[in-house]
Amino acid sequence: MGCTMILSLLLIVPASLVRIDASGVSFTTDAAENYTDYLAFVESFGTDDYVMLAIKNSLNISDPELEKRFKKIHQELSAMDTIIEVIDLGAMASSDFIKIISDSDFWDDKYLAKARQIIPGFGRLVSDDMKTLAVIVKINNENLNGFQLEKQLKHMKQILIMHFPEHPHCYATGIPVLRAAFERYNLESALIFGSIGLLFGSLIAFYLFKTPWTAVMVMLTSLISLVWILGIMGIFGIDLNLATSLSFGFILVVSTTTVFHIVSAYFQLLKIEPTGRALVKTFQTVLRPCFMCSLTTSTGFLGLTMSPVPMVRQAGIIISMGVMLAFFLTLVTTAFFLPKLLNFKKFNFFKTNEDFLDRFVKHCLITGFNKPALSVWLGIAFIITMAWAIPDIQMVKHLTTSTIKNTTEAKDLAYIEQHISTGTSFSVILQSVDDNFKTRGFWYDLIQYEKNIKSIPGIQGVESLTPLVFRMALKFSPGGINPEKAFDYIQAQSRGNNILRSYYNPISKKIRIIVHIQSRTSDQVEIILGKVKKEAEQIFSKKAEVTLSGQLILLRSQTADLVSSQVRTLIFALFVITILMMIQLRSIVLGILSLIPNLFPLITIFGIMGWFHIPLDPLTIFAAVISFGLSVDDSIHYLTQLKREMRVPKAGRNIHDCLKKAYHKTSRALVSTTAVLFFSVLGLLFSSFSHVFSLGVLISSASIMALIGDLVFMPAIVLTFKPLNYLLSHKLREPVS
Repeated sequence: MGCTMILSLLLIVPASLVRIDASGVSFTTDAAENYTDYLAFVESFGTDDYVMLAIKNSLNISDPELEKRFKKIHQELSAMDTIIEVIDLGAMASSDFIKIISDSDFWDDKYLAKARQIIPGFGRLVSDDMKTLAVIVKINNENLNGFQLEKQLKHMKQILIMHFPEHPHCYATGIPVLRAAFERYNLESALIFGSIGLLFGSLIAFYLFKTPWTAVMVMLTSLISLVWILGIMGIFGIDLNLATSLSFGFILVVSTTTVFHIVSAYFQLLKIEPTGRALVKTFQTVLRPCFMCSLTTSTGFLGLTMSPVPMVRQAGIIISMGVMLAFFLTLVTTAFFLPKLLNFKKFNFFKTNEDFLDRFVKHCLITGFNKPALSVWLGIAFIITMAWAIPDIQMVKHLTTSTIKNTTEAKDLAYIEQHISTGTSFSVILQSVDDNFKTRGFWYDLIQYEKNIKSIPGIQGVESLTPLVFRMALKFSPGGINPEKAFDYIQAQSRGNNILRSYYNPISKKIRIIVHIQSRTSDQVEIILGKVKKEAEQIFSKKAEVTLSGQLILLRSQTADLVSSQVRTLIFALFVITILMMIQLRSIVLGILSLIPNLFPLITIFGIMGWFHIPLDPLTIFAAVISFGLSVDDSIHYLTQLKREMRVPKAGRNIHDCLKKAYHKTSRALVSTTAVLFFSVLGLLFSSFSHVFSLGVLISSASIMALIGDLVFMPAIVLTFKPLNYLLSHKLREPVS
């Protein structure tokens, strides 16, 4: 114990070096399906990572003060190191490209109203009533994200508010803003998860054993485990983000449950054995099952290392390593403190009379023994009911469309969508085949295409060169409208212009159409994408190659990669944990039997997702991995005790007696450890994002059903299903005289 404390003190130094990852959570992976296409898109048209800032305006649009304000805003925002480009009314007014269109005064109501209809992107800078003005700030979201972005965003807002003091609130949106908010809120939820786990672990320990020393021991072992994990993270330079911070909650749960099983066994033995002998027998009883619980949990989380996302791989390593460390540190701590703090003869805190937990175990969960046939049929009916809804599960392909509940980001997004434009968009890229951009037919097809997709529900607007080309054709072709000649003229007059470069690349011969979409569910976004692409392929068949690109499409691919990797993790965990269960129980029959109750948490998760329309995404599939890895622990303790009871020589005993004996010895501890997990994940319900809220609902529901599967359904099916009863009864040893 002395060495453990010294090492713990030494690890405080590297633990103090752990920092919150400034990028929050990055889902970026070079292996994403559309990553190469996205890089080609950025090379052709520049980044579409942008922040849209909007502010209310009380000035007349022709007021000279307004022009001065935008000039200062542009200068101050452009001076920031991380800003690639600033697009605002002031920048538009000074562009040579604007002067080509008309000689009228730019700062005029009629001119701006006309410009909103003609100039691509202009509609995102000023509202119809000229009372809301916007600034688009292009950034590199790979270098500026997470907490760094939010810090920079705060500075950007202050600049606009300073120059528009009449309305001291600046609205902001855009995919980078939503991602940063997602990261921050979920990191907070993960930290709440760990804190609540530690709190409830201590409170339940006090209630369970009626002595404050058990609460102290739970807190002490948890904190020591936490220091060791933080120290290892500090040594290897692993930052704190959503994934790694979630690991603390699970590590605390594992260390707490190990303490419960050790102390529970120790108290039972302390009534009939002296302190030293009770301690030895305690570890003889619980060491192997507790080790296998930690090993199976660690193995389940180790499967996360198959993820293509670096932060998920880090979480897999941290959790799997942390679980095993927590187990060994708990052994050392409890071995040292148990004889000193929890001497049954010395302390009178432990009550022998029944409490609520005892009554709950004796009268509620005993149904599997009292009415086994009914319990089995109810369990089967539950499984069928949950399985019935599984085909209705939908997979989320757009992580950024998660529901934000009553947050500043949600209110800002709603205001900007109502007055100017949505902050979510994707691009349709048309690459010319045989120089079709120079033909009149192509441009008429293009204007028809844009008209068609504007009618698709959920599309707020379309940006392209088409209105400008036809406006120029009408102005410079009095003998007839020739859009192809107008396009040539625009190219010749505006080479190198940033406005044009965002929509046409003469080198790669690509035209870009930006499609703005309103806030929609993942399925609705998929329908929009499908209709937009199908319409393009039909109209531009053999005239242009059609691809969809942009941040939205890239995140869609990354989300799909995350889900598929989590599914592989779940399959890996199911296979490996089943093998480990057979090894632990030294029985194929008991190993397979352990899978029966663990169907309950899995079927509960997927059934709830189907019935309540919770989509399959990287976090909800994570719930299945977590629940299976943790719920199998109860099966290990119950079946290990069952096997021990089956080996006790006693005349007249049968499998029913062994099951019931194992139930009474383990049920109290199993209910308590389930309570720790249940109350811990309730912290996830505080999240402002639907994904994390759903994760809390799924894990808490699965933990309850896992307990019912172990303590009610498993003994009921053994007692009801005669072949299984026979196989287990056959393993009973012959009575010894």
